[in-house]
Amino acid sequence: MSKIAAKPGAQKVKPDRPRTLPEINEFRRNALMEGCIQSMADNGVGGTTVKTICESAGASRGLISHYFDSKDDLVAAALKHLYKQVADAVALAVETEGLSAIEKLHALPRAIFTPPVFTERNLTAFLGFWHEVRFNTAVRDVNSGLYEAYIQRIEKLFINAAAELDIEIDSRRAALGLIVLCDGLWLSMSIHDKIASPEEVIDIGRRYIDRELGLT
Repeated sequence: MSKIAAKPGAQKVKPDRPRTLPEINEFRRNALMEGCIQSMADNGVGGTTVKTICESAGASRGLISHYFDSKDDLVAAALKHLYKQVADAVALAVETEGLSAIEKLHALPRAIFTPPVFTERNLTAFLGFWHEVRFNTAVRDVNSGLYEAYIQRIEKLFINAAAELDIEIDSRRAALGLIVLCDGLWLSMSIHDKIASPEEVIDIGRRYIDRELGLT
């Protein structure tokens, strides 16, 4: 699995130091969620503990109990945090000014399977979170709500594309099919990084979209 190399001489940009109590609380909560995501990526579910989360976050162990009711609640919050990062990145790529409705749909697979969404950290972290969905009620509830919102966003893209073509389609079925296809490809590439290239899976996604819109 290829890693994205940093530009020569690039340095990490430090965020502005939080000053007010609300800023400090938000900074610490975000640090713990980022630490949880990074620990999931580095250590998997079994190796992610309060200690590894705090080490990744650069925080003391007591902070988790101060900001979250339990480790399970932190994991659920971290999943929601990661989903928002991914959703924001995808929306930025898809909602580019001047794109037609069909072009927005076509932009979706590329947004999903290229950085900043498609990274080694996100691949392995999501694999861990999906495992937790089976056993962690808090994570399952968060994931359920996030997925329904995800389906609605993709369904809206299909509705707009169909209107642009002046055709009728089952937009929810089309959205579900595309999500299942992309999730399956994402999972496959998480486990078998040589199974296909990003360009190949992007092409698979676009071909599905074209079939649903009657463009093939």
